[in-house]
Amino acid sequence: MKRIFKLSCILVVFALAVFLLSAFNNNSKVPRNPPKRLKSDTIHVINYAIHLDIINLSQKTIKGYTELKITPKMNNIRFIPLDLLKMTVDSVCVGNNNIKSFFYNGSLLRIPMVSPVNIHDTISVKVCYHGRPQMDASGWGGFYFTSDSAYAYNLGVGFQAEPHNYGRAWFPCVDDFIDRATYDCYIRVKDSKTAVCDGTLMKETNNGDGTKTFYWRMHSAIPTYLASVAVGDYVTVTYTFKGKKGNIPVMIYVPASDSGKARASFSHLLDILSIYEKDFGPYLWERVGYVGVPFNDGAMEHATNIAYPLVCIDGRLVFEELYAHELSHHWFGDLVTCASEADMWLNEGWASYCESIFREGLYGHSSYAANIKANHFKVLSSCHLDDNGYYAVYGTPSNITYSSTVYKKGADVIHTLRYYLGDTLFFGFIKAWMNTFKFKPMNTIQLRDFVTSFTGINMEDFFDGWILTPGFPQYSIDSIKYADKGNDYMVYVKQKLHHKLSYVNSNKIEVTFVDKNWKKYTETIEFSGQYGNKLFHLPFPPVCAILDLDEKVSSATTSYYATLKTTGITNFPNLFFALDVQNVSDSAFVRVEYNWVAPDPLKKPSKDIYRISPNGYWKIDGILPASLSASGKFQYNRNTGAFDNTLLPTAASVDSLLLLYRSNTTDEWHIIKHTIKGTSSSGYLSTQTLQKGEYTLGIGKPEK
Repeated sequence: MKRIFKLSCILVVFALAVFLLSAFNNNSKVPRNPPKRLKSDTIHVINYAIHLDIINLSQKTIKGYTELKITPKMNNIRFIPLDLLKMTVDSVCVGNNNIKSFFYNGSLLRIPMVSPVNIHDTISVKVCYHGRPQMDASGWGGFYFTSDSAYAYNLGVGFQAEPHNYGRAWFPCVDDFIDRATYDCYIRVKDSKTAVCDGTLMKETNNGDGTKTFYWRMHSAIPTYLASVAVGDYVTVTYTFKGKKGNIPVMIYVPASDSGKARASFSHLLDILSIYEKDFGPYLWERVGYVGVPFNDGAMEHATNIAYPLVCIDGRLVFEELYAHELSHHWFGDLVTCASEADMWLNEGWASYCESIFREGLYGHSSYAANIKANHFKVLSSCHLDDNGYYAVYGTPSNITYSSTVYKKGADVIHTLRYYLGDTLFFGFIKAWMNTFKFKPMNTIQLRDFVTSFTGINMEDFFDGWILTPGFPQYSIDSIKYADKGNDYMVYVKQKLHHKLSYVNSNKIEVTFVDKNWKKYTETIEFSGQYGNKLFHLPFPPVCAILDLDEKVSSATTSYYATLKTTGITNFPNLFFALDVQNVSDSAFVRVEYNWVAPDPLKKPSKDIYRISPNGYWKIDGILPASLSASGKFQYNRNTGAFDNTLLPTAASVDSLLLLYRSNTTDEWHIIKHTIKGTSSSGYLSTQTLQKGEYTLGIGKPEK
């Protein structure tokens, strides 16, 4: 699923941030608490046959019964525990026996067996019930009725619900991520309405009393949160997808007035399906399906029946990202499901990464790279604000299961994993993963071990550094030394930590060398711990060496490079930097980094520099011809927690700000001539002559 903030036109205002030490409490490689005992440890539901009247939309009630075909997972089972939320239970039967002594407290339905049941037994349980199905307290998830009685529909998770699975909002079930069943849904509605559920429409029956019954069969087994129903005035927009396993029907259910818009908005759907099949393996479901619902805050990946906001079906391509995200869940989440909420990044991090994958296949690599860069900046600048701390993508607290860390940082980490493995192994292991674990749950450690087994690369260090612990590594070239032989150069690299407690091992990162004619040569350096080095045999003497030129590693660095041929201002996005070119006769190649870690400290006390930024520094590199005359504009912002509010607290005047510079790591930080333009809260420091080297902000006099 994906929540959409822009649809509600809410301005998200971030509070002033402090870097919370409490965030480090999540620096654990194992779940903080023992695994919860699940009902699916005891029983397995083979099939749900859900018979419901969804007729009284104005009263917001449902009525009917569900028959469950159940088999025990252990011997001597005397009670069947089921989840059902705030319904009135009218009767319970086990086989032909009417059970009078069942227990129900509004969430747990505990049904005694007439006699104990054992492994290999199969029992039939029928629960008759009625009532008003619940919505989640968060406003996201549960069962919805519109005020105009036009629609009824469910969203299968609740953001605040414990557990998050929300099948129990409309039928009795074993409500977790692990237990999978097939479904037969018989939904009775008024003649004017259509009921849409998972799977294939097997039969539509006119009951002769002003109602119709729609019978849907879901042939593949799914967990309860992926089961769905939607009732509305629908027509069907149909296609056929020629998939790797044969023709697959595509059905989009919308109001008749929106059918043309649906064809336009989903015009690339078949292309995106082909992209996903190429990268992840065949689409293994019986149908591709979307159903339009009047919910403006996101979409939900119900298997073959994605609940999709009607407001997004507007005839434009603006929301392609949303329907591509939900479609990708038919691999990541629906086909292979996270084993627990702690593993939610396996669902949502991967689906969020697919927002870049579909762009790469549809619009080219530059579109992929732009989306990755934009997401990476959000991860570094705002995830900790959204989630009130720094967390690992695995094992986030339950209240932020559906969080920026899981979605955005999850995608960020997967981008790094792709580079770490290389495309052949990366997409190869995904296909093998999907095939091996199809229609099964999986946890994070299982994924780690599976990648290790498939690739032959020990993934423990990668998972420890990027997935199981919070924070980010940052990498930089510490120095380069000529090796007194041909074009041999020794490169020394250094790792720093951004809200991380220990250094990442088994690092892989590219070094790109550029000669005076702009010819590039790239190799990889591998190292563990704080420092590393490698001797490079180059085809030319380099003018500069750049670490991770194309941001293949999602470290605590954002970067951008540009070729400058004309005068004027060039903004370097996500770097708090702009370049004002006054003159350039030969083209210039400029690469700018913003490093989200403290710069190296002063080597010795300075009478002119009282304090240096604890938050970050810039590095300027590239090929800057003598003809280039340009001023760099380095931004400050007192109110941006991820930037420099700790350097510039309220009591300090911006007049005390300094722009500091050093040409390399052996140089001492010193004040470079600059001017300050802006307000007391934000602005920039400008230096008239841009040079290669490192820049940061400092304070030039004691704070009053």
